[in-house]
Amino acid sequence: MDRQILQRVAGGEHGALGELAARHEAALLGLARGLLGGSTDLAEEAVQDAWVRVLSRAGSFNGDASVKTWLFRIVINRCRDIGKREARRLRRETHAAPTGEQDEPDRHELNGELNAAVMKLPAVQREAVLLCHHRDLTHTEAAAVLGIPEGTLKSRVRAGLQRLRRELGDESGVIR
Repeated sequence: MDRQILQRVAGGEHGALGELAARHEAALLGLARGLLGGSTDLAEEAVQDAWVRVLSRAGSFNGDASVKTWLFRIVINRCRDIGKREARRLRRETHAAPTGEQDEPDRHELNGELNAAVMKLPAVQREAVLLCHHRDLTHTEAAAVLGIPEGTLKSRVRAGLQRLRRELGDESGVIR
């Protein structure tokens, strides 16, 4: 069904993008919030940018992946770009701010210690863990989103979960 909707988007049909958004936007926003430290504003920016890219690239979708994984890949790429931009901005502000005080980001989906621990993960592990455990993608789907072999994805998830357990002192096995 998503492929047909995307074909309609590529054909310029008004409303088709809205149908695609209705099916996937909540998941895309949740993923973006997780990747961007819980910031709703930055997540919304990433997803908006992603929809613009979908409009311009719908005709070039080759069908090698599902539309869902293609959309996740676009959002991840936008989050990476926004994350780099925000890191540069924060470095400039931190360098310029005499008090060193910064506003705490808005946290919605992941919170507290868990969010802090997830944000400390290397980006490749954070993406893998969030796709599999926060967005409930299968290993196969998440590997397709990231464009990596499934074995590599499993290694990244395993390593990320181990780091989270150590960071949070979770010897009880709550983090699986």
